Amino acid sequence: MEEKTIFPREEKSEILFEKILRDPWACEKLMDTFCNYLFCNDDFDCNLSPEEFAKSLLSAYLDRDMSAFLMSICNNTMFDLLRNSYLIPYRFNADGKTNPVITTDEHGELLPEFRNSVKEKDYQHFHDIYTHMTHNENMYLAKAYRYSHEYTSDNMEVGQKILEECTGVLLIRELPDTVKLKETEAEAYCAVWDIMVELEKNLPMAFVFYGQDTLDRQGMRYDELGIFLPDSLLMKNLERHVAKAEAIIYAEK
Repeated sequence: MEEKTIFPREEKSEILFEKILRDPWACEKLMDTFCNYLFCNDDFDCNLSPEEFAKSLLSAYLDRDMSAFLMSICNNTMFDLLRNSYLIPYRFNADGKTNPVITTDEHGELLPEFRNSVKEKDYQHFHDIYTHMTHNENMYLAKAYRYSHEYTSDNMEVGQKILEECTGVLLIRELPDTVKLKETEAEAYCAVWDIMVELEKNLPMAFVFYGQDTLDRQGMRYDELGIFLPDSLLMKNLERHVAKAEAIIYAEK
């Protein structure tokens, strides 16, 4: 299928862009002009040098890479923006970073390696709720964070930038059979879209995590959904929040 863009692209612009990138003055002029035309230019704070900014802008034009450009102006890829608008879930352990970090076992007991890093009052509050709940399967005290991405070096390598860290309760649930395994990340998010949006509308402070083929039960692998309820939701009505989440996941009336 022929690619179409709103505006026609100039052909063979690489040589021109290379000349601009070799001249620091030209890079600075380009960045200044861009900033002047931003509708929120008084608040614009770019973490890149003029040379890095120009490289990102011109490469994005050549490669049709919108995420590379968005990274340079707001430290978010396209999918970061969706994620932090709560429009798609977070991936379990994205970019090889453990997130969320589970600190209790299947019986609600604090794991030994976290005895010095989890606050006693947080654990005791969780444990009191856990032991009094009728349905507490696959419920854990955990730590989780929201993130975007940023350039981390002069070579414009990309790394995670933590936006918010919380302690709370993590529920892990197998997704229903109606959600089929999808090949791409975008297809997977489409498959869980209705469930996730309903969760966000009813539990607006929750983080939703998604794992494709990551839940292992008796040798069988399933897609899983994680609902992380931060400590502000942990403090009260946890059982009601859990029931609400399960009703949405399994479409109970």
